[in-house]
Amino acid sequence: MLNIALCDDTKLELSVVENYALQYPYTKVEIDTFGNGPKLLQYLSNNNIEYNIYLLDIEMPDMDGISLAKKIREFDKKAAIIFITSYSEYMQDVFKVQTFDYLMKPVDKETFFEVLLRADLYLHSTHSYFEFNYERNKYILNADEIMYFEKSGRTAHIYTETKAFKCNQTIAQILKQLDSMTFAQIHASYIVNLKYIAGMKCENVVLKKYMNNELMDTYQELPISRKYKKDFKTKIMNYVRKRF
Repeated sequence: MLNIALCDDTKLELSVVENYALQYPYTKVEIDTFGNGPKLLQYLSNNNIEYNIYLLDIEMPDMDGISLAKKIREFDKKAAIIFITSYSEYMQDVFKVQTFDYLMKPVDKETFFEVLLRADLYLHSTHSYFEFNYERNKYILNADEIMYFEKSGRTAHIYTETKAFKCNQTIAQILKQLDSMTFAQIHASYIVNLKYIAGMKCENVVLKKYMNNELMDTYQELPISRKYKKDFKTKIMNYVRKRF
């Protein structure tokens, strides 16, 4: 499913693009519409909601789309931002805010579907999710935000930057859901996200620690066993190459 925020001060354009989005044939879409940037930002501030895609008109009187995108990027680095504009002269500026793409007005439905499909594929290829049940509740976490898993008896503890969760999956079941290029098993009881690796210290892997999205001066150490050390070193080297 795609959660989309559409912001355009022109009611006709708002209606047309909203209808196109609801006709998107490849996956279910939920879309919220906003007549200006401040209303969108206020809604985000008041509600605990995340959008996968932002469709932003550039020419708006209260706050132009590029300024709005800069505000969004202050708290959301992952969503796909797609601009809608009548003027190609803005194109030089839109890519300064990690823009996914842009659409020219009047928006053509088939072109819109093509851009939305590419955004859909991009989001699902770069942001995988980890699903689990615990005490009759179902949870879905963004795998990118999981620091590590710790297995203790029948329970697996899942640690993110801000919270801890529990599930009853085995190590094998957990690994089956994860991207093998991003996560590595380092011990019979531990799986780590390579994104958070700071280095190695003796027989331990050193993890970065964050608080409120800020890197802390302290680090966390987890044991690495000889059995997994070679594979871990290979994975971390490949991960660094892939990123840089």
